[in-house]
Amino acid sequence: MRKISFFAAVGLLCASSLMAESYVVDASHSSVGFGVKHMSVSNVKGNFNKFSGTLDVEGKKITALEGEVQISSINTNSDGRDKHLNAPDFFDSKKFPKATLSLVKHNGKKLEANITMRGITKKVNFEVELNGPVKHPKTNKDIIAVTLEGKLNRKDFDIGTDTANVMVSDNVEIKIELEALAK
Repeated sequence: MRKISFFAAVGLLCASSLMAESYVVDASHSSVGFGVKHMSVSNVKGNFNKFSGTLDVEGKKITALEGEVQISSINTNSDGRDKHLNAPDFFDSKKFPKATLSLVKHNGKKLEANITMRGITKKVNFEVELNGPVKHPKTNKDIIAVTLEGKLNRKDFDIGTDTANVMVSDNVEIKIELEALAK
């Protein structure tokens, strides 16, 4: 009877380690950023100050990932530019207040996600790095970190379609760095 109980306990421990762990993004230790060429020479960086997300991780595989940014929180260190990016010819943040990201699949160092902006959804490929989990010394909860790097074409989402590629590059580099705490 003891052998059965021991093996049952070992089986439960193994099964629980294969279950996905759910995490919530800690925005104070995360960033959602982008970079775009201006006049074909300089790289202008920006980020979104308001965002949220959740993810599930099983071992070293992301099995679910959902996130959203508040478009009006865009920050490029230029109030005039930020106001223009929120206008109807770019993000149109009054009509489309958020952009979302949703996992399609994760395989090793590659992650595919659906990104929706201005009501248009497109698949975007990312290089992914997953670190952790580690135990937070104060909460004793698991913490993980995820870095996503990819590119998208802004015109695929009807963003700035009347602005020439030479003025603002069509290609936008995306870098998302997330720290997330187990639920």
